[in-house]
Order: sequence, then C-alpha cells, then structure tokens
Amino acid sequence: MAFRQLKLIRKQNKLTQQQLADVLHISRSAYCSYETGRRTPDVETLVKLSEFYNIPVGTIVGSSEPLSLFDSQDYENDEDPRYLSQLTKEEAHLIVSFRTASAEAKSEISAFIKEKSGK
Repeated sequence: MAFRQLKLIRKQNKLTQQQLADVLHISRSAYCSYETGRRTPDVETLVKLSEFYNIPVGTIVGSSEPLSLFDSQDYENDEDPRYLSQLTKEEAHLIVSFRTASAEAKSEISAFIKEKSGK
C-alpha cells in the first residue's frame, strides 16, 4: 500500500524527504520507501507524522484531501521563516517534542515562552 498522501502533504508543506526523515529519526531512503509503497510505516511512525503535521492519521492513510499545515496567504514568500521548510533540525525536534508532551508540560512550556517573549 503506497501512502501517496504522504508525498502530497509533504509537498504542500514545502518539506524534503530528508527533513521528514530527520524528524522521524530514520534514513531518507526509509522515508522514501513509505511514499512509494515499498515499506509501510508502523503505527508509531504514523502517529509521529500525524502529530507533526497536526492532522488525523486517517488523512495520511486515507484518500481524503490532505490538509495544509499553513495557509499560504499568511506568508510573504517562500523565504518566510514560518514555513516548516525553513526549520532547523533542532527546531523540528522541539516541535515534535512539544506535540508529544503531556498537556501539563505543554501549558508550562507555553507559559515560559510567553513570559520570555513578552507576548
């Protein structure tokens, strides 16, 4: 079974296969094999992808139209640092860590960031 949605979702978010592989802590060729159907991602990997993109697992494995992570109208151009494609490996790891944290930890992290950023 090819997870064609993976490629569509990745391209909509202007990510490379290597960037997704880094987030998942796998090789680029392993990630590529998910998109082509040579390998099937395990449940843990599907959950990581779902949490990373903030979309239901069903969107990844199903045939529904993939959701874009960002509304492209919010951005000036492809160089805007808010695009995921502009994230460093460390920033992507922090996002995944945040998304997999407990509700209490997320609240504490959000409060800390608001305090430090003055927002």
